[in-house]
Amino acid sequence: MLIIELILLGLFVGGVTGVTGASGVLIMVPILSTFFDVSLPVILGTSLFVDIIASAAVSFTYGKSKNLDIVGTLWILIGALLGAQVGSFYVVSVSRVLIMLVLALCMFFFGLKMWRSGLSNHKHNTLVVPEKISFYFKTPIGMILSGLVIGLSTGIFGAGGGLTVFIVLYSFLEFPLKKAVGTSSFIMLVTALSGVVGYAKYGNLDIYLGLIIGLSAAVGGILSSIFANKINEEFLTRIIGGLFIFFAFTMFLLKVLFPFLNLNL
Repeated sequence: MLIIELILLGLFVGGVTGVTGASGVLIMVPILSTFFDVSLPVILGTSLFVDIIASAAVSFTYGKSKNLDIVGTLWILIGALLGAQVGSFYVVSVSRVLIMLVLALCMFFFGLKMWRSGLSNHKHNTLVVPEKISFYFKTPIGMILSGLVIGLSTGIFGAGGGLTVFIVLYSFLEFPLKKAVGTSSFIMLVTALSGVVGYAKYGNLDIYLGLIIGLSAAVGGILSSIFANKINEEFLTRIIGGLFIFFAFTMFLLKVLFPFLNLNL
């Protein structure tokens, strides 16, 4: 790939991260594995490295707009780091295609709900759990359990984990929309940092490639974060909903349909 193409990829990845707070791995892995002649472990390690740079820029931008809650994520982070380790052990005993199908369906319906609620002038109460249930999720134990769910999904689903972070923060913990995006990007920063260490240890990291895409992603993330923090929540809800639907179809094609067809050839 030419440098200009890598820069454009980084800008797109950063733009998505800045609006959703999610990982760009789902975008980078299929593109890099198709057009770049390196091994999959290097692509995964480099994608996580890009996530660190992009998420750091996005988190900083949302923090400047006071849409980042680090204190409120500490218990969640503890659970997420533990859950990721557990997920990596037990993923082998679960049908990955089935898991990805369930996640894609959940993402699609959640994205559709967000899109429809963005067209309404009413409060987005259809996207949050009842207050009695939400109360327990806001306790330290509830947050650790939520983090475990996030960590498990990150370890099992890979790129889908970043989207799960946003769903947990927005629907279960009732974070305001923009604070959910900003805080989600911070959580993905920490989880990506923990993951890239392992890849770098075994030489599965291309610093040069990661810096080109990562710095471009940082620029795209900052610009999209500024845009997201300035627009009204109804419009932002529709954008996020549309991206969730897009990711749901992408995940279904790449992680469910193609592997299923290959197994039956």
